[in-house]
Amino acid sequence: MESIIKIDNLCKSYDGKNNVLDGINVNIKKGEWVNIMGPSGSGKTTLLNILSCLDKPTSGSISICGEDITKFNQSQLAEFRRNKIGLIFQQYHLIPYLTSVENVMMAQYFHSAVDEEEAIEALKDVGLGHRLNNIPGHLSGGEQQRVSIARSLINSPEILMADEPTGNLDRKNGTIILDIFKKLHEKGSTIVLVTHDPVIGKMGDRTIEIMDGKIL
Repeated sequence: MESIIKIDNLCKSYDGKNNVLDGINVNIKKGEWVNIMGPSGSGKTTLLNILSCLDKPTSGSISICGEDITKFNQSQLAEFRRNKIGLIFQQYHLIPYLTSVENVMMAQYFHSAVDEEEAIEALKDVGLGHRLNNIPGHLSGGEQQRVSIARSLINSPEILMADEPTGNLDRKNGTIILDIFKKLHEKGSTIVLVTHDPVIGKMGDRTIEIMDGKIL
């Protein structure tokens, strides 16, 4: 199966001296679920931010969906992110005064055109058909995370990238979120997930361990 992400000798430094990422080489295949694990400060979130087009590397190359994103300017990175990548964070980043449906529709607005029925179906797919008109303050943490997942999926991204998606949740809600990831993987989604959780680390197709900016 073809690689959807190719990382070659990736380095990242914020001070010009010390590399947060130091010579990372990874290939991720289309439809693969890859977990990135490592202690705090190991560089795993920095790697995910670069793959998500939220940050740029100091050197090296990254090909995603056949395009070298290291050659993109900030505007091109933002457009590529909107079109190709679905992002899920530990913090939900929902707009507090918008309903669940409206939060999902915001992602449509910045991508192409809004479609309320599609947004409703996306929320039903994550089990929130009964929470369509609730604002985030009236939702549990697990429900807010499911809204953020629906938002990330609404534009049919090529790759789903998640940073500690269950980090703020109890075990019950974390299990619900992981069940959603399992179903997405079964449908062929490519998933790149950063986690500290050893239970999650045993899921998916393989785990990449990072220590001091290098792959172990």
